[in-house]
Amino acid sequence: MDKVKEFEGHSDYIRSVAVHPTLPYVLSASDDMLIKLWDWEKDWICTQIFEGHSHYVMQVTFNLKDTNTFASASLDRTAKIWNLGSPDPNFTLDGHLKGLNCVDYFTGGDKPYLITGSDDNTVKVWDYETRECVQTLEGHTHNVTSVCFHPELSIIITGSEDGSVRIWDSTTYMSEETLNYGLERVWAVGYIIGSKRIVIAYDEGSIMIKLGRQEPVTEE
Repeated sequence: MDKVKEFEGHSDYIRSVAVHPTLPYVLSASDDMLIKLWDWEKDWICTQIFEGHSHYVMQVTFNLKDTNTFASASLDRTAKIWNLGSPDPNFTLDGHLKGLNCVDYFTGGDKPYLITGSDDNTVKVWDYETRECVQTLEGHTHNVTSVCFHPELSIIITGSEDGSVRIWDSTTYMSEETLNYGLERVWAVGYIIGSKRIVIAYDEGSIMIKLGRQEPVTEE
């Protein structure tokens, strides 16, 4: 694998990048409180800077139902929704008691929902059309570091510094399962399209499991 390009894009640590699903764009989010849009067909020039957060921006993600918009999560306790063509946020979702680490859009149906995870140990589901919190998921005992709506199964997957991954029903919001493999803090969760397998990254390694089976399929 060859390096395509290397450049300094922010004045502080970069926490997250997101690739646009169809256009030659990459978003980057940083501890400098900025989000930047880069165009790789124009030699990676920065085409837009998004300002509005007052603390580290921990994650950005595109809305696959409207790819002109994206969401950001910040330690300033808010999530913000943006348009690619405007440097200012469309609106702010404010309801967590501490900073936000993660955000994801619901892609499995028609509901205009997104999900956020916070250092207040909770997960919130938001309706980004009404801008209201639909549900708060409680159960983690430490910072929530990763959240995702599964695109094919009716579940929400959340990971935390408490070492656990929780599986929630995305319709009833009931906790269905708690997974803990003793590998310290959870930093990322993901899924494999077309299967019931999910991947979990910890301080001390990563594992793949098949939902419905407790034993890991693979472990590294």
